[in-house]
Amino acid sequence: MKIDERRQFIINHLMTENIVSVKKLISMVNESPATVRRDLAFLEENGYIVRTHGYAKYIPPAIVNNITLSEGKIRVAKAAASLIPENATIFLDSGVSSKALAMELTDRDDICVYTNSLSVANVLASSKVSTYLTCGFLEGRQEALVGSDTERYVRQLRFPLLFLTTTGIRPNQGLACVTAAQANLKSALIESAEKVVLLTEVYKFSIDSIRLFASFDEVDTIIVDEPLNNPEMEETLRNKNVELIIA
Repeated sequence: MKIDERRQFIINHLMTENIVSVKKLISMVNESPATVRRDLAFLEENGYIVRTHGYAKYIPPAIVNNITLSEGKIRVAKAAASLIPENATIFLDSGVSSKALAMELTDRDDICVYTNSLSVANVLASSKVSTYLTCGFLEGRQEALVGSDTERYVRQLRFPLLFLTTTGIRPNQGLACVTAAQANLKSALIESAEKVVLLTEVYKFSIDSIRLFASFDEVDTIIVDEPLNNPEMEETLRNKNVELIIA
């Protein structure tokens, strides 16, 4: 089993069982204890699990915990909202940052929003924004619709503006997320978009994830809450012609 497949298998199993002994995980993936412990260390460092007394426990994403939006996410959302012209049609990806952006759009009556996010749709439900929700399989912990039906749906359309989210950012490589379904859908969204804007926070530049779904060549603009303070990363973005906006 390849490393990405193995880590995905571990996460999927923990999402179902919530808490599993490390010993059981070792036997299930049929790898050495050292290999599985490295996988668990990676998942813990990146916020997917917590380990305690020989067990691994899955941590639901922030969107499920309904945490208060950070000041950084709010600044990013306000900066993103200012980029949306009158009478625009946009797509909002799933994730907390997209939900924050949706909250900045509730007083608009001139735009059309497509989304695969139940959270975004709920925010816009009582507004005058024309809102379209994709079809698809409900990935409940993300409150997102994903899968082959969703991918076919978005590929039939063309979005002038896509606001994208990511779990992590790999230096010199691109954007990464957790599940194959999310990765495949994000790739389809990018293919269907004329302009791709990434909504993120500076800490994600130090977080890796399991599946790479886009290179920096596929991103037009990155809106981040604070300066990167990373000359090498900034140079990479300049070389890839990625506009960097500090909210």
